[in-house]
Amino acid sequence: MAGFQALDKRLARDEDTLHDVLWQGSKADASKLRSDIQKDLRDLDAFLGAGGRLRRTGASLDKAWGEPGAGESLFELLGHTYNLTAATEHLRKKDYKGAGEHVAGAVESVSIGVCSSAGCFEFVEEWEGGKTDFETYAGKLADHLQAKGISRAGEFKRHLVAARTFGKAFDGTLSMAEQASGARAAIANGLLVTLASTSIRAQIGRPPRFPHDDFAKVLETIASRA
Repeated sequence: MAGFQALDKRLARDEDTLHDVLWQGSKADASKLRSDIQKDLRDLDAFLGAGGRLRRTGASLDKAWGEPGAGESLFELLGHTYNLTAATEHLRKKDYKGAGEHVAGAVESVSIGVCSSAGCFEFVEEWEGGKTDFETYAGKLADHLQAKGISRAGEFKRHLVAARTFGKAFDGTLSMAEQASGARAAIANGLLVTLASTSIRAQIGRPPRFPHDDFAKVLETIASRA
């Protein structure tokens, strides 16, 4: 994973710190964190060859820091692109379990963002509190979205569960060829779910605060690495 290891550690650290600042009342230095995240996104953009899309979007969200949804969208931009890129790196190194774990982390976050936008965050609390399993949680989210007129809600749920399951229920007894195929399928499902979530949120009037087309191009770049 030469060329990515140091960036991997920084991205993981700053994703966690930003989460704690936004939702856990952390007293971390927000100015330093924002500066670190801008460097993270510039370096990830260069690593992926994303044509400046991550860098520009990150800078725009940083300028909007403090406005409704800006910090949350920055967290999603950072975390989702990081975890999906890391999944492709683990795939290339034949660490299929690691690839699956990163995809699972990405799509869990994606689902939480959709729940928050759709006004059903209590589903997240039930799942995180151990009152339901992930598939039940995803089914409840799909039903809620269907009721809001999202015709692809069932398809979204199927891809969401499939993307997460490979890493969360990893079977190390499978042949390496089966593990590799499973990891590639998980990454493909994860990329689809991540992009579809932005369209779903736009349909219900609560899109993330980054340009859909630029985000789609970044995900396409990540997909080309798998």
